[in-house]
Amino acid sequence: MNSPTSRNLCTRCNVLRFNDSAFGYGVHGESGRQHFQIQTPKNAHSFLDFSLKDRLPKLPIISGSVQNGCAFCAILRKLITKSCSYLPEQEIHIRLQLVFSPEGRFMSVLAHVGLQLEQGSDEILLMFGVDGDPYDPCTQWLRLQSAPEDHIFCKKNVEKIGNILQDIESEENRNTPFYPTRLINVGTGDDDTCHLVITDPGLLKAKGAKYAALSYCWGPHEDAKTQFKTERANLPNRIAGFKSEITSPAMREAVEVCRSLDIPYIWIDAVCIVQDDKEDWEREAAQMTDVYQNACLTICTPTSTSCREGFLGPRVSARIPFRSGIDVEVVGFYNIRPCGAIGDIRSAEGDYESFDNSDTGPRGLSNWWKRGWTFQELALSKRVLLFGIKLHLVFEDRFWSEGDESLTEAVEDEDAAAGMGGTFAVIAVAGALESREDESMWMSMVEQYTERQLTFESDKLPAMGGLAKIAVRGNGDGYLAGIRRESLHRDLFWTPAIASDAGGEVKPKASFDELMKSLNEPEPYIAPSWSWARWRGKVRFDESPAPYGDHVPVMGVHGKLEEAYSGVEARTSTSKLNPFGQVTEGSLRLTSKVVPILQRLERQEGFDNHWEMCNENGQYVANLTFDWDEPKNVVPFENLSLAYNMALLYDNAEGDSEEDEVISDYDEINVDVNMDSSEDGDEQMDDIDSESEEISFEEAQVRDANAGRFAYGLIIHPANAKGKFFRVGIFSSWPKGAGGLKGYFENQPSTTVEII
Repeated sequence: MNSPTSRNLCTRCNVLRFNDSAFGYGVHGESGRQHFQIQTPKNAHSFLDFSLKDRLPKLPIISGSVQNGCAFCAILRKLITKSCSYLPEQEIHIRLQLVFSPEGRFMSVLAHVGLQLEQGSDEILLMFGVDGDPYDPCTQWLRLQSAPEDHIFCKKNVEKIGNILQDIESEENRNTPFYPTRLINVGTGDDDTCHLVITDPGLLKAKGAKYAALSYCWGPHEDAKTQFKTERANLPNRIAGFKSEITSPAMREAVEVCRSLDIPYIWIDAVCIVQDDKEDWEREAAQMTDVYQNACLTICTPTSTSCREGFLGPRVSARIPFRSGIDVEVVGFYNIRPCGAIGDIRSAEGDYESFDNSDTGPRGLSNWWKRGWTFQELALSKRVLLFGIKLHLVFEDRFWSEGDESLTEAVEDEDAAAGMGGTFAVIAVAGALESREDESMWMSMVEQYTERQLTFESDKLPAMGGLAKIAVRGNGDGYLAGIRRESLHRDLFWTPAIASDAGGEVKPKASFDELMKSLNEPEPYIAPSWSWARWRGKVRFDESPAPYGDHVPVMGVHGKLEEAYSGVEARTSTSKLNPFGQVTEGSLRLTSKVVPILQRLERQEGFDNHWEMCNENGQYVANLTFDWDEPKNVVPFENLSLAYNMALLYDNAEGDSEEDEVISDYDEINVDVNMDSSEDGDEQMDDIDSESEEISFEEAQVRDANAGRFAYGLIIHPANAKGKFFRVGIFSSWPKGAGGLKGYFENQPSTTVEII
């Protein structure tokens, strides 16, 4: 098991040898053995008597303590340096906190790192996991999780992974139906030379050959520039052969993994794609679906933040002496090892499995969890070997974590702390995405993907292209820059997430002037204004501009969304080599009821950029959300219009066929597309206006059988190009006051508009 890095602690860090009698007491568990129990929930997150001020980036005080042999200062410096590398020179304030699980198990130590940023003070939470050796008295007393091996890819782990893969592969058809254009032969035995091979699928199938794929981060620009890669000039040299020692550390160690597991080939983008050949890049990017779906294993490297950083090195930890103040016989050690930055203290209450299976936040240690390309690579893979704090082998329905004796069946809806659900639920989603069992799955994946970061914004669509190909069943004509043609009425209804960008930084949306400039003069051009891909940051569907009651359930609705537009013409210009990749232009022409925004707008207090629009009589008409945010609450309404292009219809009448689906949580409501309504119902709903009473979605259903007649769509603004418009927001119109289908929109003429 884990050998101690050092038993030395400086005077300041000696508080880690905490007195347990100050926080709790001893109890007898079901096994009859005594263990420590925190006294109250308040003691579960107890601060230690530790306070240190130091200065980024050199950390002179901590560094001096490291030189004097303090084991904890060594791993503290390592984690602060890695997590705070993006910060300017400044003073930081560090405090330490013990974290116990709700059941009273000692799980981690948190370092609170106080910062001073332009927008004010802030804090980063750095998590250090706690574990113990199985026969140490402290492990039983503090109920510690088991310590991982000293080396993540030790002989024991290699044998276990190899046996599991062998058993799994024996159950499958070994004839791989697809091979990438190029693969790296990793070399084995006496000849450890690697060769880039132009594949002969027939020959590889005859041999029953298999290949792995690597999912990793290239890292910052300076690291990416030195990446070992294939270009037109050196392509013959790559084919002739190269030693793995001259490649980047991440690549070299991936080759080592393949050799250890007897996998003869590996696909690595930097070498298998000719990086300075645009046509080759587009052609190979279009094959991402097949590359990762047919790999026998995807090697994922969240502990490596760059191609210049490996993931197989010995584990770093500090061994802390411990003596119980409650039970004098409890004398031993516990281990502390760096995990990463977290955004929620609840993450520190879980074990290594749950930590490895989650995005640790925008400031997290692992870039891998935050990168755009790795999202698709994980989703397309059928099995994943993940090098986290522990080693994990994850399948769609089973998983193994280091220390387990056998595979564990994944259970739906099981807590990620107990089973590898959570983020790993996205593994091998191709079948469900293609089957259309869940019509909203594509939108849900877009929401998750837009939280990720890209080095090049021009990769926004290519990095999701493999999943898009599955979502539209490979039909390039059915895909429009992130929007499914057959689901226009759903996919167009997106909105920027509140005050965040792809890096998770909290900041306001662009101003109106900034938004219009980016739309009229895009640099670079990513997508048309109506596509979520043109927004640099997280987007959400299933979102209503209405701040009261329920939202318009565009994603989760089990009923029918009716298209209220006609004569739709939608197109995008893409490369012939990859219709799911970059676009150079796009247009959406539709005939719909387009009405001007009324001047009576009122911003809804307590809601981010939500506005309520009323008519001249003060009656409610619609709720609006813009893609910009003006600090002074000014809206240039004179140039804005509402393009009513969708309707959500519900009826209380009992359905006459099996096609009438019951909406979840609304047991008495069945779906109907009959737009006829009773006059009595209209009069009843007209009495409900925004000033007299706010009404939720469910309440509206109870009051009137036809109350579910919502109107919703896009807010548009003229572009510089004559006769064309940009999409600049969304609106919803609830059936109250002058809103809904029978309100402001009913007698308006239809107009054809082109949105670019």
